[in-house]
Amino acid sequence: MSGESDEHALLVSRLTAFVREKHGGAGNLALYLDDQKMGRERPQRIGGHLPDLYAQDVPRTFVVIGEAKTQSDLISPRSHRQLATFVRYLSLHKAAFFYLAVPFIARPTATKLMRELEAAYGAVGSHILTIDTGY
Repeated sequence: MSGESDEHALLVSRLTAFVREKHGGAGNLALYLDDQKMGRERPQRIGGHLPDLYAQDVPRTFVVIGEAKTQSDLISPRSHRQLATFVRYLSLHKAAFFYLAVPFIARPTATKLMRELEAAYGAVGSHILTIDTGY
């Protein structure tokens, strides 16, 4: 996330809060963020791509990948490859969740993309978070 825009940072922040609220209730959530804060462990690369957020409970019964995309980033070929890699990875797990945080204006594009990815690689528990970023 190094060098990312303020809009992207806001999307990641909201994504993180959502995952903590949805999956952190038992207090055994291991959460890794690509936010460059000192002392915080970053996610591992998956297929050469670094997710904005990776989480699992301990011991592992589910896996979560979260990604934040601005509207312009969402339509790039690199982002399509990255998201496809994450969905394919999650399809290998019994309990897996993928959360894509996008600005409100990008929801139609994100919905279309997620439908295509799930049709190609198998359905995972995906959810699109739309956030009013003011951009």
